[in-house]
Amino acid sequence: MNAAYRQLTIFQSLMTGHLVKKQALADQFHVSPRVIQRDFSQIRQFIAEQHLFYRLTYRRQLGGYQLSTTQATVSKQAILLLIKIALASRALTKAEMTQTIDGLLRLISPEDQSEIKPIIKNERFYYRPLHHDQPLLNAVWQLSQFITHKQPVTITYQRQHGELVTRTILPAAIIFSEFYFYVIAYNPRYQQNLFYRVDRIRHLQTTTQPIPRSRAERVEEGELRQFIQYMQPGQKINLQFKFWGIPEAALDRFPTAKITARYPDEGAVLIAATTFDTGAKMWLLSQGANVQVTAPQEFAASMRAELQRMLARY
Repeated sequence: MNAAYRQLTIFQSLMTGHLVKKQALADQFHVSPRVIQRDFSQIRQFIAEQHLFYRLTYRRQLGGYQLSTTQATVSKQAILLLIKIALASRALTKAEMTQTIDGLLRLISPEDQSEIKPIIKNERFYYRPLHHDQPLLNAVWQLSQFITHKQPVTITYQRQHGELVTRTILPAAIIFSEFYFYVIAYNPRYQQNLFYRVDRIRHLQTTTQPIPRSRAERVEEGELRQFIQYMQPGQKINLQFKFWGIPEAALDRFPTAKITARYPDEGAVLIAATTFDTGAKMWLLSQGANVQVTAPQEFAASMRAELQRMLARY
């Protein structure tokens, strides 16, 4: 066995997280420990010349050598949380979820992987993706590149009841909310930013048609998240409602929300928030008798009308 093959074998063992010991390697390859020490020197030189994010470190307590990373790493705790969040989202096909989880696990050592795999085994086995079953990884990445390069695109889009339409849009932001990925894009036909579910985009291609937009029409997705619920834009309102539920549930749902009054005798609080009306109404109705909208009056009236329509169903 020549030196190059021996050094590659040692390097492969190190890259897979194994602890290697000088004497054991000398016995395995029928060479002296001094030869193995030279192999270690060659491996160190290779790491340095290739600017790899590793360092060959001697573990005195373990009596051997291991590769340690010089790059900022993700902890096993963070990897577990990311996998749990991904599984709960149900956003990816089964194949894409497998690819994503396996990729995340490869960011940590085999020992850490062996700790996490039993924890996620059951959820992974019973994972059920959403019914659309559309692959999203490449689509989301491609749209992100169009956003970066301010590239207009023409899409074939499947609307809610299956109708296919063609739209030329300027993608501005991608947001994940309530199981789905959405691209927020400026549509010059309607002269406003609209929301398109990525899984409903059946085809897209770049276009040379320029789409100008004013500064006021640009999207700030971070700011948008402060006001929007269920990806329903509507009209921005200064909402005020009395709430008998767990206050944190409402405060978490509306990031701009603040408690402005407390009613300890009733077990209620008064909450004020700036939000979009359509999505806010959807959430408030889901809280049943725990909610009483007090302002604005027009919105309170629309809530009453919706409740009357609901009651008429029964």
